[in-house]
Amino acid sequence: MKNYTVDHQNYHIFKAESGIDSQFVHFQWGKFDFRMTFSISEKDESQINSKNMFSSQDGSKYAADKFEVLYHNEWYEFVKPTAHGMQFEETLWRRNGKDYYAEFPRNLWNVAEGICVQELELTEI
Repeated sequence: MKNYTVDHQNYHIFKAESGIDSQFVHFQWGKFDFRMTFSISEKDESQINSKNMFSSQDGSKYAADKFEVLYHNEWYEFVKPTAHGMQFEETLWRRNGKDYYAEFPRNLWNVAEGICVQELELTEI
């Protein structure tokens, strides 16, 4: 199991997997499981809603498409941070109209994206 430490927070990689049109990384922080999915982007970079674009070794362009947390055996998708603190921030996650609020390390999306990009050996464009 590979480990990363960012801002004194430890993240443990469980699985990194590449598919035909998407790639994902499953990782853990504390007792929480997360996964971030990167999908091949056919759109022009200006149409991606300011998401970072990444290139794989074969030249395919990817963007972080989905960020999820496992809560009560269901994957909830990241919506947005709702309150900011010094070290942690409250975040909103959603699944089928159900909301889940949780406090996680600040800028978790950016941290997760950085870790996942390294695991998948992607390069920022």
